[in-house]
This record gives sequence, structure tokens and C-alpha cells, in this order.
Amino acid sequence: MRTQFFLTRGKPYAVAAGAGIAAGVLFSLTHQATFLATALAYLSPLPIMIAMLGFGRTAGIGAAIAASVTVFALAIAQMRHGPWTRGVDEAGLAALIFALSLGLPALWLSFLAALSRIKGNAPWTISSAAARSFAREYFPLERILTYAVAISATIAVAAAIYVTFRHGPLEAVIERAVKEVTPVLERIVGENPSLPAGIHLHAIARLIVLAAAPAMAASSLVMLMANLWLAGRVAEVSGRLPRPWPDIARELQLPRMYALVFATAVGASFLGALPGLISAIVAAALGMGFALQGLAVMHDLSRGARIRTPLLIAIYFAIILLMPWPLILLTLIGLIEAAFSLRQRKAKAAASKL
Repeated sequence: MRTQFFLTRGKPYAVAAGAGIAAGVLFSLTHQATFLATALAYLSPLPIMIAMLGFGRTAGIGAAIAASVTVFALAIAQMRHGPWTRGVDEAGLAALIFALSLGLPALWLSFLAALSRIKGNAPWTISSAAARSFAREYFPLERILTYAVAISATIAVAAAIYVTFRHGPLEAVIERAVKEVTPVLERIVGENPSLPAGIHLHAIARLIVLAAAPAMAASSLVMLMANLWLAGRVAEVSGRLPRPWPDIARELQLPRMYALVFATAVGASFLGALPGLISAIVAAALGMGFALQGLAVMHDLSRGARIRTPLLIAIYFAIILLMPWPLILLTLIGLIEAAFSLRQRKAKAAASKL
């Protein structure tokens, strides 16, 4: 009887425990500060998303809780010096940072991806694998991407405000960070760097510091969306994805009005001080969102072309090797799509030929 209970009702709890421990361990690898550890840490939302998509709400929520507890326990285990109470405080802060920046966003986005309803005005509910055979509509990718952009921007803004209130005025925080970054750059470029006239290492260090928070927002968006895609693929292969696989190239987009918000945020980023930094963060998150939309446009418009595969391979290699210029180009493509609906025009043209 107990065995039967575990196999039927206990599976989500077992999945939650395993996924949560895996997510917490992956997140804790950030302390090693190596490229491999950082790459693995980027996958920390993945187990939570797989639990949510593949095994339901109980498994997803349990995985997020278990992951936060794991982060707390590992942080305590790594405290070798200092008072015990300080170790608990720092471990609690690490668990809270994980829960707010990765655990809850991963849980929420995968929860949205699992929502469906009977076509009409019925409320959104978690759909099961069996529901895929019915006439249902699923939570649109546009709204999932919109939530992901908002979450990424909010996390970066909250981090910037927290640092400002904890360590003093923003300009003072920036100058302290510049003083720490400048010696690192000096060790990298050597004693006599060959820089263009009028450009100094101090200015480069300041630019790096100012770009940190916006880059955090943009990279968080990519991390969340990439992990959601990968979690969906894992659930699909295992036959547990609660929705048909969406046409990402056709459906991934941001609302048109966000193009105006993006332009406003870019302009407001030149205000300086904290309002300027917050605007830059919002602009970076929206810009990356439109870059993802631009990438989807390239996937869709290249369908049927003979050079599609080499073209897409070249685009992805360019993104890796020539960052950030390809992303800027993709953002422009995404904005053009928002203005002129290139994919819809292509679909109408194809339909008219039939």
C-alpha cells in the first residue's frame, strides 16, 4: 500500500526534492568563479522548470522551496570562519537572492507556459498531457516574453537600488567600483596599453561598471528564456509537456507599444544618476527582448530558403564571437517587425498564392 502511494502520489514530491537539490547545487557553483561553474550556474532554473512543466504545480513549487533550502545549507557548509550568527545571516541572504532572482521567476514562467483553457472565456488552468488532444488555447508566447522582460528588469533595478541604499550615493558606489576594476584592466592590457587618443583605462572601467546592471537585466532575460526552452524540450521528449510545441519563430514577440517604451527608456538613460541607470536597465531588458524577437523573425523569414541552415549558423556564431553588435542588429530587426509585421505579411503573401 505504501509503495503504491509513493508511486502514484509521492512522485511529485520526489521530483521536487531531486530538482530542488540540483538547482541549489548548480546555483552554488557561482562561488567558484570559473567559466565552467558560471555556465553550469546559468542552468540553475532548469530543474525547477522541468519539474513544473513535466510534473505539475506541486513538483514545481516544491522544487523552488527545496532549491532555496539547498542554497542555504550549502552556504552554511562553506562558512569556515566568523561568528555562527553571521554565517546564518549570509546563508539566508544567499537563499533569498536565489529565491527572488531565479527560483520564483523560473517557477512563474514555467507555470505560465503550462496554462491552457477551453477556447472561449474560461479561466486559465494548468493543463495536463491528456488535455493536448482537446480543443484548447494555450498561454501566448507574447505574454510569457513580456513577463520575462519585466522580471529581468525588476531584478536588476532592485539590485541597483539595494546597492545604492546599502553602500551610499550611486556616484560614490560607481567610483569605488571603478577603482577596483581599473587595476584589473591594467593587469590585462599591460603597463603601456596602445589605446586611441583621448581614451583612458579609467574611462573604460567606468563604462564597464555602468554597463553591469543593464547587462545583468539582458543576460537574465536570455537565461530565463533559454532555460524555459530547454525545459520544454526535455518535457516534450519525455512525453510530459502539457501543451503542443509552439511555433516560436512565428509567435515570439513583444507588444508593439513596447517599442515606444524602449525608445523612451533609451532617451531617459542619459539623465544620469539613479533614474538614468534604471532607464538604462529597462532599455537593456526591452532591447534584448526585441533582439529575441528579431532572431525569431530571421528563423521565420528564412523558412524555405536554400541557405537557411548556413544563415542561421552564421547568425549564432556571430552572436557568440561579435557580441554585442549582432544583438544590436537583431534588436533593430525586432523593432522593424513591431512596426511593419514582417512575419504576418509573409504569411498573407503565402496564403494568397494558394
